[in-house]
Amino acid sequence: MNLTNEHLDRFTTDGYVVVEGALSDADIDLVISDYETVVDDLARDLYAKNRIGYLYEYEPFETRLARICDEDDTTYFDTDDALDIGRVRGRGTFHFMRCPNLLDVIEGLIGPEICCSPMTHIRAKLPTDAEAGRESNVVFWHQDAIFLHEEADNVFFVTTWIPLCDTSEENGCLRVMRGVHRNRTVYWNNEMPDGEVVSVPMRKGDVILIHKLTPHSSGPNHTDRIRWSMDIRYQQRGTPTGRSFWPAFDARSVTNVENETAYETWRDDWVKALHTFPKKVPRQNRPTQPLPYLGDMGPAA
Repeated sequence: MNLTNEHLDRFTTDGYVVVEGALSDADIDLVISDYETVVDDLARDLYAKNRIGYLYEYEPFETRLARICDEDDTTYFDTDDALDIGRVRGRGTFHFMRCPNLLDVIEGLIGPEICCSPMTHIRAKLPTDAEAGRESNVVFWHQDAIFLHEEADNVFFVTTWIPLCDTSEENGCLRVMRGVHRNRTVYWNNEMPDGEVVSVPMRKGDVILIHKLTPHSSGPNHTDRIRWSMDIRYQQRGTPTGRSFWPAFDARSVTNVENETAYETWRDDWVKALHTFPKKVPRQNRPTQPLPYLGDMGPAA
């Protein structure tokens, strides 16, 4: 699906746009299949160690990990590391991040030469139990512009947030502040200006594109199922990612298809990078006060 003028106008005005039905079940199943295997391997390991009493192998994808975590607190709090895309390095996940349906949408904002940032994540927002300190992936208000090193401060990228299941306010859907990006300011201290807060419930297959200056957050999951999602950042090929210590990959090139990264290269690059940098390298001299954003606002601006 290509972005329409209406999509582009909405992104320019509001700082985000939802593209409904952009992805097929077959697209998303590439990721789900990888993570069904990850969760199954985890269950069998925990069962062998007598940390859980059942494999929960007949539970569906949206509940199996939650039932495992009901028994094992450590797994609840360690889930993000266990699922990290760079650590799992799933073949299906890689091919999803460069699948034509997704890149056709991205091309409307980035152009036809597309790089996928190493700032890519899968989130399992597990059921919340605040009294027990279980508040998986309850995310504070922030702009994605604050997470990169200085060389990428003026680089335009788009955050692509993708639910792997239906999302609602009950299970902690995404929330955005409409129009704040037009201030052209990076709020390094996360003290956001007043803005219109919009909850964005979505269906499996929808995609939301978010400007790097658009504040967003999500609340708790008050259901007994997992709210699975992915957040992926894309930018023009050849621009600095702000996380040079971890590997980006070239997802699409119309000038030279040979530039596109192969799965095996991406997989091996992550293995090497994590050996050298097992944790994120912190930014030096990080600003603490709001500063003007001097970079490109994106092709749609």
